Amino acid sequence: MTVRLRPKELPKVPVEAYCITPDEFAGKTVEELRNLTVWVGKRCRKLGDLFEVYGESGDNAEDTEIVVEGDVPTVKYIGYEMTAGRIVIQGRSGAHTGARMSGGEIVVEGDVGEWSGAEMSGGVLRVHGNADHFLGASYLGSPFGMTGGAIIVHGSVGAETCRGMRRGLLVVLGDAGEFLGADMVAGTIIVFGKACRGLGAHMGNKGAVIIVHGGVEEMPPTFVYDATYSPTFIRLLMRELHRTYGVEEASRYMDAVYDRYHGDLAEGGGGEIFLLRGGKRLTNT
Repeated sequence: MTVRLRPKELPKVPVEAYCITPDEFAGKTVEELRNLTVWVGKRCRKLGDLFEVYGESGDNAEDTEIVVEGDVPTVKYIGYEMTAGRIVIQGRSGAHTGARMSGGEIVVEGDVGEWSGAEMSGGVLRVHGNADHFLGASYLGSPFGMTGGAIIVHGSVGAETCRGMRRGLLVVLGDAGEFLGADMVAGTIIVFGKACRGLGAHMGNKGAVIIVHGGVEEMPPTFVYDATYSPTFIRLLMRELHRTYGVEEASRYMDAVYDRYHGDLAEGGGGEIFLLRGGKRLTNT
């Protein structure tokens, strides 16, 4: 069952729309949905004041799909803490999209704002455009960022993506900004473009893996080169990306050769960075 939201003239002030989730929409009539609360700055408004609402919701979150018809770059917290169902945003989305989600799927056909997917623990967030800073990261003061689920970005990502990552999967088909995977505890990050400085800073636990195919601007001095080889687990991982998530780019790297580094030595040295052999980079051998 699908509920469609067609944005009216949205205010320039950011809109906090925690209510736009399948969990909140499930079992409600269209009139009840129009009366859900959103915040425009410090003012309380109704969802129907900002969106045309039509369609029908399912009896539960699993059976509910929400389609946002158009760009909503000032609308924040879409899919916040969602546990099931599906959201499709046919354009750009605002900050905190899919933050703390634990299940379901969000598809954004444009770009997403900062803090999207922050501290998510499950589900899938797929972005067909670019993602702003702090994608999948920990909120300030929190010990962990992303702890499960998958984020697939078809464009590039900003700074401090997946900072404090504990589990889960991030795939970036474009480039990654500074300090990708900083303070990473565990999980897997795959970048098909290039990475900037600060890659994997302070990561040190076993189970934390970053794979970069387009080279890195500068390798941290606390990472040490180990060997050059074709890891079996990366071959299996690329096959899974292709089959499960439809990442066509992964099929090109089934038998690729990588330079392995371990670090951050300042934090125990248990993390791993794999750079595609031949990528332009500064090494610490």
